[in-house]
Amino acid sequence: MFDIRSVNFESAEQLLYLWRETFKQAYEEVHTPENIQAYCANNFTLDAAVEVLSDDKTVCCIAYQDDRPSGYYIVKHHNCPIELKQSASELKQIYILASQYGLGVGRAVFKHASSLVQDAGYEGIWLCVSDINYRAQSFYKKLNFTPVGPGPVFDVGTDRLSSTVMVYWL
Repeated sequence: MFDIRSVNFESAEQLLYLWRETFKQAYEEVHTPENIQAYCANNFTLDAAVEVLSDDKTVCCIAYQDDRPSGYYIVKHHNCPIELKQSASELKQIYILASQYGLGVGRAVFKHASSLVQDAGYEGIWLCVSDINYRAQSFYKKLNFTPVGPGPVFDVGTDRLSSTVMVYWL
């Protein structure tokens, strides 16, 4: 099984490793290595990890198997850019190492995140998913997320990606 632990700024290097590795694995067939490297260099730094892990509106949990990190999620308690009828927190990131695909880590991490959001008094979870990340879209649909509107455009190096906001009600 997996041990899912809330982490703080002391785990910044582990988060940095997971950020870079899982992003690369999720998008290596879509973006050039140069664009992935540019995105990681601009967004996934040790300072950025410390900042995220020190934010009092943000919770980061890492899933471990045999004391090795296998995936993570980040929840941020703030409003959705699309007006929702109930309160919801953002599932800012949820990524699993490719070697862990199909082992139940994703569902375990999502279940943990759902409990955290519910315990914090929110009624739902919203997220933005890249329109070309078909694996993630399929995962969220299996979990009963529904699209509610267009999300922001993400720049990955020279590539521009549209996204969709999806919501899950607890």
